[in-house]
Amino acid sequence: MTTFTRVLVGHDGGEHADDALALGKLIADRSGAELVLASVIPNPIGGSFVPALPADAYTELTDKAKAGLEAVAGTVGAKSEVEQSSSPAHGLMSVADRIGADLVVVGSSPRAEQGHTRAGRKARQLMSGGESAVAIAPAGFRDSASIDRIGVGIDGSVESRLATETAIDLAIDGSALSLLAVAAGYADEWGRFGATYPLAEMAEATREAATELLKEMVQIVPDRLEARELLLEGTAAIKLAEASADLDLLCLGSRGYGPVKRVLLGSVSSDVVNHASSAVLVVPRD
Repeated sequence: MTTFTRVLVGHDGGEHADDALALGKLIADRSGAELVLASVIPNPIGGSFVPALPADAYTELTDKAKAGLEAVAGTVGAKSEVEQSSSPAHGLMSVADRIGADLVVVGSSPRAEQGHTRAGRKARQLMSGGESAVAIAPAGFRDSASIDRIGVGIDGSVESRLATETAIDLAIDGSALSLLAVAAGYADEWGRFGATYPLAEMAEATREAATELLKEMVQIVPDRLEARELLLEGTAAIKLAEASADLDLLCLGSRGYGPVKRVLLGSVSSDVVNHASSAVLVVPRD
């Protein structure tokens, strides 16, 4: 397995930090990657509304963060990094760049429902131009951690091809890999605007294209895996989020344009990371 070589887990001691740790460890173990935990503490600089901490108080805060993180890291055989930054996301990206992490794993927002993902500000910033792949663990993932059931959303783009290759590398021998293609529901999306296009014909053409795409992508799935072709019909983000209920991990490609080697969420993946019932992994463009 060579998908990832160094997995960085953002662990702030918050409500869903252990969910991120459980997911990061599973992916690191599956990839044979080094596991690193990171905690970000604020810069010791006051502003108009936030006074600076006294030097001794800041030192105490830093030492406490390091000790706590090292203790958690020791339980899973991981390394630890404490970073000073003006924002958690910027701090994690700095650590990722410094240590060469190719995957950053974070937990969901505290507002996430049990068993669902919800991208908080930190996750959204990480997926808005970072160089590393980003994974989000659903709330409560630590209680039933598994990545045995893996699926990937495919749309014919180079980005979804990369996501498929990542999913293949993470899947264990003999397991099923679900290939999810969505045929757009033109009647639902266009009919409400009074469109006069031949919607039935367009929908049928979309189904045919999605079916052909599934047949094409099945060919790259190695014999060690069982490829499951799933043709979904409707709004892509909704259908992918619904399908994630039968998965442990859903892999998605980045937006089909923008800087190379960056993670950029399009409208579909932006919605999915806020409503999935499984962990979600988004790979950068390459």
